[in-house]
Amino acid sequence: MRCLEILSEAELKLTFRDEREAEIIAKSLEPDNQPLPRGLNLKMIRDGKVILFEIRCERSVRSLLTTLDDILCMANLALKTIRSLERSRQASSKPS
Repeated sequence: MRCLEILSEAELKLTFRDEREAEIIAKSLEPDNQPLPRGLNLKMIRDGKVILFEIRCERSVRSLLTTLDDILCMANLALKTIRSLERSRQASSKPS
């Protein structure tokens, strides 16, 4: 069954521990934002430790939900990587 194309919009706000973390996450997501399929517009704004995504979709609602899921999954993966590296650095800098 084919989904009907309608206009749908969403805002997603992610708040991180600090500006550095938000900046790394934003930079890691930039390459994934281009090129976008026809009918999908995505704007990412970083303000301090907050990243705001504004999504406008003139495709199916499923397409909007898939886009939100992609953003969340990629942000989560980047965040896990950052925090894992931080733990490794802390463990290696502890005196034996």
